[in-house]
Amino acid sequence: MGRGMSAAAAVILVAGSVLGGLAPGGAVAEVAGRDPVQCDFDGDGYADLAVGVPGEDVQGKRDAGAVQVMYGSASGLTARDQLWHQGRKGVKGALERGDRWGDALACGDFDGDGYADLAVGSPAENVGRVVDAGAVQVLYGGRRGLTARDQVWHQGKPGVPGSNERGDGFGGSLAAGDFDGDGYVDLAIGSPWEDVGSVSDAGRVTVLRGAHRGLTSSGSQSWRQGSGGVASQPGRWEAFGRELAAADVNGDGSDDLAIRVGWETDIPETGEYFSAAHLLLGTPEGLTGVGSQYIVPTSLVESRSMFSFSLTFGDFNRDGRADLALASADGIVAVLHGRPHGLEVAPLPEASTPGLDAWWPVRTGEEGIGLAASAGDITGDGNVDLVLEGGHEAVQVILGTPTGLAGATTSWPVDAGAYAQVAALRLSGGTHAWLVVERASESTGFAGAVTVLRGTPAGMAGPATVWSQDSPGIKDAAEPGDMFGAVIAR
Repeated sequence: MGRGMSAAAAVILVAGSVLGGLAPGGAVAEVAGRDPVQCDFDGDGYADLAVGVPGEDVQGKRDAGAVQVMYGSASGLTARDQLWHQGRKGVKGALERGDRWGDALACGDFDGDGYADLAVGSPAENVGRVVDAGAVQVLYGGRRGLTARDQVWHQGKPGVPGSNERGDGFGGSLAAGDFDGDGYVDLAIGSPWEDVGSVSDAGRVTVLRGAHRGLTSSGSQSWRQGSGGVASQPGRWEAFGRELAAADVNGDGSDDLAIRVGWETDIPETGEYFSAAHLLLGTPEGLTGVGSQYIVPTSLVESRSMFSFSLTFGDFNRDGRADLALASADGIVAVLHGRPHGLEVAPLPEASTPGLDAWWPVRTGEEGIGLAASAGDITGDGNVDLVLEGGHEAVQVILGTPTGLAGATTSWPVDAGAYAQVAALRLSGGTHAWLVVERASESTGFAGAVTVLRGTPAGMAGPATVWSQDSPGIKDAAEPGDMFGAVIAR
């Protein structure tokens, strides 16, 4: 049986990162000639902001969890909002203490109707009598936004690989991408604490296919290390699937899936636990292990430690292929550019020339964790920028240029919390992304808030607005421990 997930561990699980500068697999289908916009639940051409509130108490159920959705407009984010949780009229599932519904989020048009849908992870959900088996709930979009038309998925459901076991954490990570290129977005679901045979917490990833009526278990796939062409072998506490990200790395029209291993035990001659990543390529038949790539940090940066990292995709050199950024609080962000065959895994130089595979020194946080990152054109110059959590009251930005990321980082003074999540979203449509940064504070008991701002053509931070459950017009109220914004849908 898998190990139960602690609240602290659950908070830092993130959904798949967006692909800035390309139409991401998780975006809605093109509607009425418009370019697709990610997380556009009502199809009006403006991205909407969905944030997890995993510590929300609902109807006396402590830490039942909720998701707050605020809608975009021509002028940016508005107070038109929805508050979703289990037990709400029409929404499947019962409120239970400690479910932490909303611990992972991902946007994708799973039914191809032109409206983005929202997948909500609840890795601490009990399934029947199985404690913390985990589940995923999908709310479908429509003309007025998200609706109570929903699905609930968990292991053991007909067609879904695997069985419910204590502490599996199914839904602990999510990523949306069209892995078979059929026009319907598919959903990758991590079970990072799932046992593989007798190996505790080795981890597994399940993929459900998108279809005309929404996600389906028909043709579902299951992945783990040491099987189906995936390198390495399952190891105790490795947490394969701790984080997921999807984008088209080789430009063939099918999205590919990056899977992070939380603590890889098979890295030779180190005596240390490092993160690792696998890249599975998409095909017309779905993901394949044939030609998959295995990335360990010791293969990239020999002179610097990078014990753990996060995964982020963005087309930084504007060649139509997604590039992978590996961001570590140990003080490094490495970028591997997409190529027709995938990624080039080789020792990297320190960044100097835009467009080359390289690594950048970044402000360090707590060693041994991933550094939250997101990609998008936040300055509106047509080039994709990379944004990194930068500690209290700041974020780090590597500005994009016509040929790739600049050789140096800059710091933007932005209200942010420690280990803040970040996201670049087109809240006002067009090509100019807004930056959303988690703003947690011990002084407020971690009720949570987010800072929303638009960059400027000069590459500097523009005016910022702080949003919370105490903002005028927003449903509910901020309470200690809510953790509003601990997860941001992308």
